[in-house]
Amino acid sequence: QLDRRMMVVLRDGRHLTGYLRSFDQFSNMVMEDVCERRILQTKDANGKLCSYYADVRLGLYMVRGDSMVLLGEVDEEIDSDDEGEPTADKPKGDDNNLMKKVTLEEFERLSEEKKEREEAGEEKIEELCWEFDMDLVV
Repeated sequence: QLDRRMMVVLRDGRHLTGYLRSFDQFSNMVMEDVCERRILQTKDANGKLCSYYADVRLGLYMVRGDSMVLLGEVDEEIDSDDEGEPTADKPKGDDNNLMKKVTLEEFERLSEEKKEREEAGEEKIEELCWEFDMDLVV
């Protein structure tokens, strides 16, 4: 539906979120207030798996229909940029959150730390990999 916040997964693996403003018969789309969502999985000091994400603002974006793999609506209440005050439904430090939003600088720092631990052999997390093009091969 138009004027709804959507997430698009592209063939190159990028995740874009933004408001769908227009589309055509080829599934080309114009999206507004687009952010590229970068996701990182790592382990904390206790060895518990943690997921972080950071949004890189892109603005107005045109997405070619043939580069799109997946499209879905984003629940704005859950995906809000505003942390807001803790409530009974959303207490501060809630462990039910699957991913924690961080700044881009913090994301880059966490990514570098993960890379250093992997090179030292301290951390090994199997990445979820989906080869979009290979799924089409018979």
